[in-house]
Amino acid sequence: MLTTMLATVSTKLSAQTPTPQKLPSAPTTNVVPKSTGGSQQPIAPSGAASNSTPAKPATGTDRPPTAKQQPLSTPTTKPAVATGSDRPAVEDVVSLVLKLKEKRVYVYRGDKVIRKYPVAIGKKGWETPVGEWQVMEKIKNPAWTSFKTGEVFSPGTKNPLGARWIGFWTDGKDVIGFHGTTNVKSIGTAASHGCVRMRNRDVKALFPLVKVGTTVKVVNE
Repeated sequence: MLTTMLATVSTKLSAQTPTPQKLPSAPTTNVVPKSTGGSQQPIAPSGAASNSTPAKPATGTDRPPTAKQQPLSTPTTKPAVATGSDRPAVEDVVSLVLKLKEKRVYVYRGDKVIRKYPVAIGKKGWETPVGEWQVMEKIKNPAWTSFKTGEVFSPGTKNPLGARWIGFWTDGKDVIGFHGTTNVKSIGTAASHGCVRMRNRDVKALFPLVKVGTTVKVVNE
């Protein structure tokens, strides 16, 4: 009789005990950020073509860059140095030297000049800043918006920034870089609002030679 009662109680308890539900597992899909390539608008470049007004800064008002601006970043610690076969040879390092008086940009691999291109530089009051900087942004087929009219220039033959944008200087408001132009006649003169204009074919050739972090030295020579 006791055995029968225990069996009955056990059966009832089993029937009343809810079956545990499986909790939904955490998602395992990695979130991939959207690509930043393609047609983009640089951060308010200051050096649009001469027939266009300077690009609107991200904040504040338009103002000419000065040579007193500090480089984009000042390292406080020495970078790690690769050793053995991982360390790139000195002669493989690419850097740019922009000579303002010559109105040319020189492409160096190590200490050897491998390319040089004629450019237009900043006009009086909007001088291209002298100093040592670094490439901080690269954009193919950039868009540009006029801050006076609000007109948006999509990538194409009428875009004042041309086919490529290589930004290398900012004070947090204005941005300066190498870019193409719709005003080829200005090449070889001081005509921009600080930016460095190049023929579209030249800036296209320069684009793959540099990367973010490439040194850009601007000298008054």
